[in-house]
Amino acid sequence: MPHAVREKRFVLALAVLCCMPPGKTLAQEAEEEVPEPKRSGLIPIPVLYYTPETKLAFGVAAQYYFRPAGAGLEARPSTLTPVLVYTTNSQVTAEFYSDLWRNQDKYHFNGYAGYSKFPDKFYGIGNDTSQDDEEDYTPRYARLRASIEQRYFASLFFGVGYQFEHSKLDEVEEGGMLEGGDILGSEGGVVSGGIVLASWDTRDNIFSASRGQYHQLTVDLNGSALASDYDFGRYILDLRGYINTMPDHVLALQGYFGFESGDPPFQHLFLFGGQDLMRGYYLGRFRDKNMIALQAEYRIVPVWWRVGAVVFGGIGDVAAEPSNFALGDFKYSIGGGIRFLLIRAERIALRLDFGFGDGDSGFYITLGEAF
Repeated sequence: MPHAVREKRFVLALAVLCCMPPGKTLAQEAEEEVPEPKRSGLIPIPVLYYTPETKLAFGVAAQYYFRPAGAGLEARPSTLTPVLVYTTNSQVTAEFYSDLWRNQDKYHFNGYAGYSKFPDKFYGIGNDTSQDDEEDYTPRYARLRASIEQRYFASLFFGVGYQFEHSKLDEVEEGGMLEGGDILGSEGGVVSGGIVLASWDTRDNIFSASRGQYHQLTVDLNGSALASDYDFGRYILDLRGYINTMPDHVLALQGYFGFESGDPPFQHLFLFGGQDLMRGYYLGRFRDKNMIALQAEYRIVPVWWRVGAVVFGGIGDVAAEPSNFALGDFKYSIGGGIRFLLIRAERIALRLDFGFGDGDSGFYITLGEAF
């Protein structure tokens, strides 16, 4: 889900659970073995919520998964995910995600295109900002990001890509930090740069892994040579492991390390919180040029019928320089949630999580696991 949509507090997402076989009782379906994967399927998710900033918001998200003709059912499924949300305050988010696998998983294409005019919150930069620093602003974004990877050997991928963003701040809080123009990026502009990727992927399932590893190094280089208004580099090391402790029980672990060089705008600083990293904090509650997050999640799916449960926890922080990280300053995240298996054969689940942080909390509804 888009970050402008997914971080709102009072959200009602109504999943269309038409994937259940008709005419069968819950007990009958629970006794059946997990069916074979299908070549394709569609999961629509109507979205409806209300916040003071947006008033009534409504729209639809959907995920279409498929395997190309000629690919076996053991091949990784590709996905296409459109999202459209409109509010009675004339705010809009329109996004399209694509994740495509080709030639027996030898080639992997990942793409995103989106436009949004949606309210957000800014608390300043650094790891010690206060809730009292909160100010509202409404940015306008047009974004494009695409990358392609090729597999070498059994599990090693290398790839390249490109990203583009044009941003403008339509509304800022009077007397706030962003109105003064001293925050880099507060006047909007263009970010344009190349991407280099390297991945190691041995997961048994891309939607909800129960064993294997996924490690990725991403380097984004943005500069005037590609018509960017900002010169900065962004380096991310994302390490994930999955341990099947017993049938239907999975211990998932993640270490996320992000570092930046140069002068990134505030929109491209690392954002602490949200539905994936350090749940329980508003996305961007803390932001800076460097971030470390360590997370663990214990999943039992299913506990009964299609319903599963998880508990999670993590620690992390942001810092202006890598040398400024101090374990005593790290912030905590704890919480739990439930899963509803929409497509059992693919292990695609609707995720409902509630997380707690230091003085903050968050409720999240989306498709797929956090990591």
